[in-house]
Amino acid sequence: MRADARERRNAIVDAARAVFTERGHDAPLDAVAELAKVGIATLYRNFPTREDLVTAVAVATLTDVREAADVALTAMPTDPTSAWHTLVARLVELRLGALIPALVERSFTELAPEVLAVREVTKAKMTATIGAAQSAGLVRPDLQPLEFVMALAKLTRPQIELSDEAMPNLVPRLVAVFMAGLRPDGTDLPV
Repeated sequence: MRADARERRNAIVDAARAVFTERGHDAPLDAVAELAKVGIATLYRNFPTREDLVTAVAVATLTDVREAADVALTAMPTDPTSAWHTLVARLVELRLGALIPALVERSFTELAPEVLAVREVTKAKMTATIGAAQSAGLVRPDLQPLEFVMALAKLTRPQIELSDEAMPNLVPRLVAVFMAGLRPDGTDLPV
């Protein structure tokens, strides 16, 4: 694939992630094309069906999770606390909660083969990273990778507008409460 075609395709995937995050996975594809600054025909040339685009978004998101876990795992031996907090911040930044419906429209068993392949590699990397955090005494020994990622997804899903107005720091606060609950020593929340 030519470099300009790859850039255009990546722009469409990035735009789809943003649109799905803000408007849900059934958002109009015209909005994706507009944000990507391409015509709808270009979008459909790259992704003939909505499912093709959703698959590309899933692969990109899982790849980002894997890369974040890889960075954290590399940093764990020298600064486990910073590595763990950086990983959590990156996963929160990805807003997994807004993307999960697009990633699993039906069930985990019906995901496209390319999504399943990336998911397995991502799961292995997250398992290793959580294991390193457990060995460093940062998280409970019974924490499972899937429950960790799914909990962050639940905590970062879009809130109703009233929540955002009344409690602008709701998501960071909920993540802090969750992270405090994961600590094996049961220490208080940071102030």
